[in-house]
Amino acid sequence: MKSTELYSKKQKWKIVLSIVALLIVGVSLWYTNYITQKIQKDERQRVQLWSETVKKQAQLVNLTNETFEQLRVEEQKKMEIWTEAMRETGRDQLDYSFITSVLSKNTSIPIIQESTSIKNNIIDTVYSERNLTFGEGDFATKALFYDTLKTLKKKWAEINTPIYVKFKYNQSTTFYYDNSKLFNELKQKSDSIISSFTNELIKNSALLPIVFIDSSTREIIASNVEEKKLKDSASIEKVISQMESENSKISVSLGDGVKGEIYYFESNTLKQLRYYPWVQITIIGLFLVIAYFLFSTFRKAEQNQVWAGMAKETAHQLGTPLSSLMAWIELLRAQGVDEESLNEMNKDIKRLDTITDRFSKIGSQVKTEEKNIAEMVSKSIAYLDKRVSRKVKLIQQGDKAAKGLINESLFEWVIENLTKNAVDAIQGEGSITYVVFQGDNEVIIDITDTGKGVPINKQKSIFNPGYTTKERGWGLGLSLVKRIVEEQLKGKIYVKSSEVNVGTTFRIIIPGA
Repeated sequence: MKSTELYSKKQKWKIVLSIVALLIVGVSLWYTNYITQKIQKDERQRVQLWSETVKKQAQLVNLTNETFEQLRVEEQKKMEIWTEAMRETGRDQLDYSFITSVLSKNTSIPIIQESTSIKNNIIDTVYSERNLTFGEGDFATKALFYDTLKTLKKKWAEINTPIYVKFKYNQSTTFYYDNSKLFNELKQKSDSIISSFTNELIKNSALLPIVFIDSSTREIIASNVEEKKLKDSASIEKVISQMESENSKISVSLGDGVKGEIYYFESNTLKQLRYYPWVQITIIGLFLVIAYFLFSTFRKAEQNQVWAGMAKETAHQLGTPLSSLMAWIELLRAQGVDEESLNEMNKDIKRLDTITDRFSKIGSQVKTEEKNIAEMVSKSIAYLDKRVSRKVKLIQQGDKAAKGLINESLFEWVIENLTKNAVDAIQGEGSITYVVFQGDNEVIIDITDTGKGVPINKQKSIFNPGYTTKERGWGLGLSLVKRIVEEQLKGKIYVKSSEVNVGTTFRIIIPGA
């Protein structure tokens, strides 16, 4: 089975897990939205029930006001009848019994009687009272009693219009009267009902921020919103606009043509519930990212240890037969074996020694030196040119003076591996071009082949260990190249461009000298 199938399955699992994660998020959001809408509906029902209570209370207040108005009118009529009876006392009557009866029936309306007479151009004013809770005997002097009556008459004149009666012989009387004791007591109870009504508007607001306004005047009837947010008409309209954006208003008829509108915010619980899934998803997401980062770091460290251990073990295993081969070369030379053959064998031994040295440096801190990169590439091309098909052309271009910091042995290994990968891609016939140029504090090497190309969805996977398109390949070449460039040489490598059946360009960036 090709290693590409392994990465294909891995990619499929990623897609499946991503879909499952999205489904979990979607279900969480849907369920939260369902609960939110349910709570929002319940809150609106509570506000509507509260508004019905407001209507009933408003009707009670209206009924109370109507009752008091009727009581006021009746008392005013009684006072007018009583006044007419007083007028009749100033006229000659055969029988005063009816008038006396009418006057005696007034036992509830407090009256202050200011009688004025003019005699010899001297005005004489006398005060008397009826149905008051105090009398002249309650004061030390008559003057104090009169001062108290004068104070009361001014107050009563603002409540009820005084009644003026003119009698014969330059005499006149002005009657000042207050509402009856019963009326005042009921009025206090009425004010208490209205006050409690206003308080109920604020308290029984379903625990929601509410503004209750008069539809016509746009004045606030009641509200439990902070006063500083309702300091003027502009701020009131702003709050109302914000409330209306969350919930549609509820219209309330208070009777007598008076209509109100209720605006309200969502409860804090509902708002928190709306944002809860996003907070939850964010926290879970952060946890997963941190966990992935940690596991990825541990996995990478473990892979690095495996790579380093495998490389060092390989170098160690190669060291013993290499030493033995060197000894055999000297033994064969002593036996007179053809020198040219021995020289070729010696070249291969040196090559193996170079490979051993390269493996021993994997995973270790290597020393980098300033080198002419163009010369290093040229040296590698010279070695590889004799070992690839004659149908493959190796072409070098670019800046011949570019210098960078490299480890010569490992850098040559990178060029060799990329060249072998390119040779496989062009399937034995084509060209490989090496372009070297100096950048800002870096040296860039582009290696371009005319091979079969790499699909865009595979351009990152090709550097993964085990990725290969060959039947007998291990898929370690490009992975090893990436580790050497990024970890040993502190550079970068990536697929700069690739087009299927046209070719691929690998770009290497290493620190400049």
